[in-house]
Amino acid sequence: MTLRYGSLISSLRSLRGDPGVPVIAPTHAALRYREGVLRRGTIAPLADVYIPARPSGASVVLVHGGAFVIGSRRMKPMRYLAAQLHGAGIAVCAIDYRMLFRGGRIGESTMDVVDAFEFWTGKAASFGLDPTRISLVGLSAGATLSLLAAARLDDARLRSIVPCFGLYDADHLRGPGELLPRLLFGTGERTAWAKGLPRAARQTAAPVLLLHGTDDGLIPVEQARQLAGHRESLGLPTKLVIYDGATHGFFNLPVPEAASGAREIIEHVTR
Repeated sequence: MTLRYGSLISSLRSLRGDPGVPVIAPTHAALRYREGVLRRGTIAPLADVYIPARPSGASVVLVHGGAFVIGSRRMKPMRYLAAQLHGAGIAVCAIDYRMLFRGGRIGESTMDVVDAFEFWTGKAASFGLDPTRISLVGLSAGATLSLLAAARLDDARLRSIVPCFGLYDADHLRGPGELLPRLLFGTGERTAWAKGLPRAARQTAAPVLLLHGTDDGLIPVEQARQLAGHRESLGLPTKLVIYDGATHGFFNLPVPEAASGAREIIEHVTR
């Protein structure tokens, strides 16, 4: 399969506009989750925190998508999910991370997610939250990074993980689509790409909820099916929810799958 550029353009266009729910302001904006001097042009390690008036104790570290090249903690689908989770009593720590051409490749991006999780684990109690009930939720590139970060974290400290329409291997990328993994890994060796993506990574023992659409023109739904099957073969708790006809990035759009997906996430992270 080659990359469907029409799908890529549609997905990028859908990031514009209102998220379709009342926008809420962060309780605490632009918190720094890692100290240190930044190189020029590097994305700063910042997080926006949303604390409900009556928190349930559960919280998520929310990781944005954008093909590892664009995106931010305040992009449209992040604001949508932050509002939905906040309304259900779930606190949110939405983060930025280093991306291609702005501070790092996939290794640096993954370490930023790990550092953000560690930061939030240390901060949760000060906001009246349970530091043992923290989940990772990632969209697209953020789904990939969340799974790679989970592979480096102590399973006992991660409540659950929700990867949504993520890139889990590079088998389908051919032709111009190979440019992305070449940039991410700094090599054209497909074996290196395979080893560096979630399908080949250590699988977390924390419960995983995978969300994907059948009409995803960027990342085929078969990737989610294969990852779910791999985890199930290892006896690891896994739930796969596939939305018939849903496109890539369905949280960008006012569609039923967005509302349904938000409900699935809320149920998963509050168990």
